[in-house]
Amino acid sequence: MAVIGILHSVTNLLSSKSSVIVFVLDFSKAFDTVRHATLLRKVATLNIPDAVYNWIVEFFSGRSLCTRYGGSTSALVDISASIIQGSAIGPVSFVVNADDLTTVTSGNQIHKYADDTYRVAQLK
Repeated sequence: MAVIGILHSVTNLLSSKSSVIVFVLDFSKAFDTVRHATLLRKVATLNIPDAVYNWIVEFFSGRSLCTRYGGSTSALVDISASIIQGSAIGPVSFVVNADDLTTVTSGNQIHKYADDTYRVAQLK
């Protein structure tokens, strides 16, 4: 869907006989930077059933990690950021978190999918 949206935007802008530039941003390690508290505040504003919201809160609560190297294992440490990549909720969670990312110049468009962001701008 992201590719279709980008192609549609570029095609519409090119049909007006103007030049178009597309900036592609791939936020490296983006899933590791999402703070659970920020994400859950944004999820709370969505029009979803309470049971779904409560499930999401439970999913992100009580997460911890440890490191194993050689024969040693570190102590468990609570984590308050990061989305599990490969999980079905991961890309959607990142999109919800990045939803307030907008353009500041009129005429520019932004397309987001998971940790990839595309800015389409018309050159005048």
